[in-house]
Amino acid sequence: MINYSIIIPHKDRAELLEYCLKTIPVRDDVQVIVVDDNSNPDVVDFEHFPQWGGNNYETYFTKEGKGAGYARNIGLEHAKGKWLLFVDSDDFLLDNVGRIFDENINNDAEVIFFRPKAVMLDDRLIQTNRADRYNNMIDEYFNKALDYKLRVWFEPLWGKFIKRELVQKYQIRFDEVFFSNDVIFSAKVGINAFNVQVKDEFYYVVTQSEDSLASEFCEKEGELECRSGVFFRTCEIIREKSFPIDMDYAYFLLSKFFEKNRKLFVKYSKWLIENTDVSKCQLIKDLFRSRSVKSRIKRSIYTFFLLK
Repeated sequence: MINYSIIIPHKDRAELLEYCLKTIPVRDDVQVIVVDDNSNPDVVDFEHFPQWGGNNYETYFTKEGKGAGYARNIGLEHAKGKWLLFVDSDDFLLDNVGRIFDENINNDAEVIFFRPKAVMLDDRLIQTNRADRYNNMIDEYFNKALDYKLRVWFEPLWGKFIKRELVQKYQIRFDEVFFSNDVIFSAKVGINAFNVQVKDEFYYVVTQSEDSLASEFCEKEGELECRSGVFFRTCEIIREKSFPIDMDYAYFLLSKFFEKNRKLFVKYSKWLIENTDVSKCQLIKDLFRSRSVKSRIKRSIYTFFLLK
């Protein structure tokens, strides 16, 4: 019987994938699925593709190059386990993961959150702040017993156990986009889960490098527009369930748009005013106070709204 299906999208980073696979315990109740997203044959030696030591190891090689969301959806089609785990090919698991597997096989939760740890890729002894936002959500859960941020705004798949039955029941799939493919998936999982649990321990380590997506967030071509579209579609989904919107992130996106795309700045500002409790006056004040907005942009935003 397969208890855990681990789905790993991969592209052009075979050495890191090999390291990642070595950290997954070899067990008969674990299935590992690697989906290669059209890697460059000049970079990856497909004849010696990384292997996992377990019996239930499957690799799928796509030629579409549609990104990690597409690769994860392929993995979902082949998953057999009671629990789903999604691991990035440049991340890895800690030695305690086998014990955590043993302890949670029969857990009655539909989603289990664990603390993620973040380190530098070239020196795994150096910790980074990449996971701080999500550990703060877990802190808030333990301090205030509130789980709505975890359910909706814990967007990454780091350190989550998700019941496959839940994903099947609601036909939840990943957006096949190049940025933020996991946001709506995570929100739908969190919204529809009846029983959510949070564990105060680590087993998943996310890495960060100079060229990672997190290093230059929303700076790549088309990234800001893609992430914003996903974010506001997520907002529309969670409004139906009366979950709060992450206004800090909304203000961050607006500040970026004010610098790069005034048309979308106006579009999303109007959406916030029309679909949330925030008024134009309050939006101006909040943007004015936001630390993520530079002083010259604060004045411009204030004047822009004042003259509308």
